[in-house]
This record gives sequence, structure tokens and C-alpha cells, in this order.
Amino acid sequence: MWYLKFKLRHRDCIFAPLVKKYNLSIEFFPLRHEMKGKNLYTSALHVTKGDEKDIKKYLKDLKKNPRVIEMEVSKEIIFTLTKEETDKESYEAIYNTKILYITPGYNTPDGYEGWEVASWSRKPLENLIKVMEKAKNVTHFEILRFEEKGLGEVYILQLFPDLPKKQRGAIELAYKSGYYQFPKKTNLDKLAKVARVSKQTFQENLKKAESRLMPLLLRK
Repeated sequence: MWYLKFKLRHRDCIFAPLVKKYNLSIEFFPLRHEMKGKNLYTSALHVTKGDEKDIKKYLKDLKKNPRVIEMEVSKEIIFTLTKEETDKESYEAIYNTKILYITPGYNTPDGYEGWEVASWSRKPLENLIKVMEKAKNVTHFEILRFEEKGLGEVYILQLFPDLPKKQRGAIELAYKSGYYQFPKKTNLDKLAKVARVSKQTFQENLKKAESRLMPLLLRK
């Protein structure tokens, strides 16, 4: 399996300027994406690290951004639905079905965004590099590692066994039922009914799963 780690800066990033402004660190994991015309809609979970007061200011500014369509906050977990303009070539390169997003993306206090991705073949990653290097909105692109790795080193494969049965069941049902899609295909009342538990119980299991999943994704 081919592995690529890179970092970049791009002018139209929703999060990076605010992360830099408030000296924060963000880990995020895209859950779903959809291209409509020239706009890319992305649902993602975020874990924010930094001073509590700065995080509150960050969230306040984030809510003001018209490209942030939906936002829910549960302790350190932030769920967002965003709308960004992009071109077809960039979209197809970044969200190529042959590319695996094996760890969360991240934003650092110095304004960079970083990714670790993998693919069974080298070509999709080479194409991603090519597109990023010539993209007009990308002001900096740097390859940190590009090499072959064993399947056992793909960290995301280690995540789900750590979730308790009820939490895993809740997040799997939510995902399969379209809870994280745009627009949402279901709600907590319907999910609780399918799971045959109260809404409060289902919501607790789902939030606990989200809270456990994101820290497990963080780099050691």
C-alpha cells in the first residue's frame, strides 16, 4: 500500500485562519462529501485543542461564516457541514475513491493543513500531488513522506474494536441511516425507534461513540 503525508496552505480554507488567529490545534475527520455544481459540501467531526476562552471565540467566529451551514458542539467534539467552491479536477483528485483517508486531517497554529492518505497503487497519489502543486488557491504544498507501507500500519483499522457494542451500534446505525449526510436523511427520534431504545439513551451512546472515536484517531 502506498502512503502519502503532506501539508499545505490554501487561501479559501474556512478553518485555518481562525485556528491561527486563536493559536489552536484541530484534528478533523471528513464523514461525507458531495459536489453540487461548483460547490463542495462536506460533513466532518473536529476535535479542538487550546485555551477554553480562545476555543469559545473560535466557535463564535466560525458560526458567523456563511460557508458553515450547520454546526453542533458537544464538549470537545464539533460537527460541521460546510460549503466551499472548488473545481471538478481538484474534487476528483482529493476524493478519488481509490484514496483512503487513514488518519484525521489537522490544522496547526502556524496556518497549515495536513493529511495522511493511502492507496493500493501509486498513481492516484501522484495525481493528487500534481493537482495540489498546480492549484491556484494553494499557496504552499509540501510532501512530508511518500512511500510504501504494510497494511498493518494503517492505523484506522485499529479503531472500531475499541468501541463498546452499544456505542458502535449507535454510530454505525447513524452513519448507515444518513444522519451525517447533507441534508440529513434521519433524526435522533427515528434512530432511537429503530434501535428500540429511548431517544436519550441513543443520543448518549452516539455522543460517547463520537467522543471515543476522535481521540483514538489522534496521533500518538
